[in-house]
Amino acid sequence: MPAIKLIGFSGEQPRIIPRMLPDTASQAAINTRLDDGGLTPMRRPVQVDTVPSKTAKTIYRKNGAWLAWESVVDAAPGPVAEDRLYFTGDGVPKVMIGTTTYPLAVPFPANALVAAVSGTSTSDIVTRTYVYTYVTSFDEESEPSPASVPVDWRPGQTMTLSGFAAPPAGTRVNRRRIYRSQSGKSGTFFYFIAEQPATAANFVDAVAVDAFQEPLPSINYNAPPNDLKGLIALPNGIMAAFAGRKVYFSVPYRPHAWPEKYVMTVDYPVVGLGAIGSSMVIMTTGTPYFVSGSTPDSMQQVKIEQNLPCINARGIVDLGMAIVYPSNEGLVAVRADGSISLISQQLFSRDDWLALSPATFISGQISGRYIAFYETTDTDGALQFGSIFIDIAGTPFLIRSSTRVTSVFFEIGSGALYFLQHGSNNIYRFDSPDGMRETMYWRSKRFVLPYPENFGAILIDADSALSGEELKNQEAARTGMIARNNAAIAAGSIGGDVNSLPLNSVAVAGDILEILPRQYGTINVGVFADGKKVAQVSRTNKVCRLPPGFKARTWEIDVSGDIEITQIVMGKTVADIQQTA
Repeated sequence: MPAIKLIGFSGEQPRIIPRMLPDTASQAAINTRLDDGGLTPMRRPVQVDTVPSKTAKTIYRKNGAWLAWESVVDAAPGPVAEDRLYFTGDGVPKVMIGTTTYPLAVPFPANALVAAVSGTSTSDIVTRTYVYTYVTSFDEESEPSPASVPVDWRPGQTMTLSGFAAPPAGTRVNRRRIYRSQSGKSGTFFYFIAEQPATAANFVDAVAVDAFQEPLPSINYNAPPNDLKGLIALPNGIMAAFAGRKVYFSVPYRPHAWPEKYVMTVDYPVVGLGAIGSSMVIMTTGTPYFVSGSTPDSMQQVKIEQNLPCINARGIVDLGMAIVYPSNEGLVAVRADGSISLISQQLFSRDDWLALSPATFISGQISGRYIAFYETTDTDGALQFGSIFIDIAGTPFLIRSSTRVTSVFFEIGSGALYFLQHGSNNIYRFDSPDGMRETMYWRSKRFVLPYPENFGAILIDADSALSGEELKNQEAARTGMIARNNAAIAAGSIGGDVNSLPLNSVAVAGDILEILPRQYGTINVGVFADGKKVAQVSRTNKVCRLPPGFKARTWEIDVSGDIEITQIVMGKTVADIQQTA
């Protein structure tokens, strides 16, 4: 082996022993992007806003404003209007219209109308029945009232309807619609005859026999159950959610109506739902299910015969090409064709996976990768936290960071991952384009030679130049840190006093002051021979000599710094590098 060439860098595959890793894989990959073939540092998070709560389990950005809930809430824009947000998990299902929140359910009239006939006529008898509905200021129509007692009416007589109930206080109901029965060859149906303000008095039916309009659309409507949760949006204007073992579907483009006739029941309690293409994945405490159909009444379910229960609703992520969720066996992906795979099988043994406490994951996505923020305890009871990024395209690999969060939100439009920082009410954008470069760390596989050799030279190709935008970001970040540190010092709240902060909040003899960043352009490449560090190189784009006088069979390279590395070549001689680079 005349040379070792590292190019097309990849991430960790911790289940594989270091010497058996692919040549471009790593034993450690921290704060590096690994999405462009090189070693490129991530960027630091940048604060974008605050929310009132430090313990919010859910954050959501709606029209530029941040919402926060103390419970696990599932929210989705409605298929009706741009300013509507539907959500479950915060008490009864709700809809936010503008900045006002309402219960999603539209109340319906609980009492039947009273129909009374007056006057005389000798014409043929027509039997009539009436119902009415409530309608909101947003054109949401309730299910109908009970039908009135059938009344015989003759043309020329007067039909008066009374007994209208006022809608409950505090609802968005502002009018009512009245429907009259009409018989034909295909049966008897209710048809629209009039609309009135919700506070109107009795109604006199003077609508001609042949002047009725459209049939009652809400005959099969039902209000959503109070314990509905896990709301998602499906194609064709349908929304879905669940309660217990039942999965519910809304009427297309009518998110307030959830007919009981559309309910689908599965064998195990549902943990979460995911939409993929024109289909849906139901994740349960037992086997998952795959559901397909273009309308609520055509949905067909198929049980996926894999014992891969979902153990954490907050760990479910829609990556577009797959719905990904944590199970006891590892990370599971269900794809649009209904196929299922255990994508973490090459990365973790079952014990190593469970050691990350996947039942507590707070998960999201960034750049098409699954990211899980975890908290666990080691064998000594010490708290361990951080995040892992799992790339599922091609051969899975992972990247790590030390970020600790309370909740996350992925914004599809911008491709941005936002998080609520643990222990604060600050919202940050992860790997922000406006952030400074992180210090990355990457360690190669263990290259084992057939016999001891000495590598005498190394070439590190790098791009250390900063763009004007990066220089501006660095100065802005530094200015902000100084301002916040000065404010903390002036307030006398830097957290350095004994018992001023909870245990383990800061390092021993430390404080909460932010450490000012050093200048960009630092890189340190370590060379290890038989486990011992024999060289550290900081010069880039030029061949550097390595120490002579020894030989070793096992060689490793690690990289620490904040500049982009495109390739590393290590050879026995300078000529070897020239031939390989």
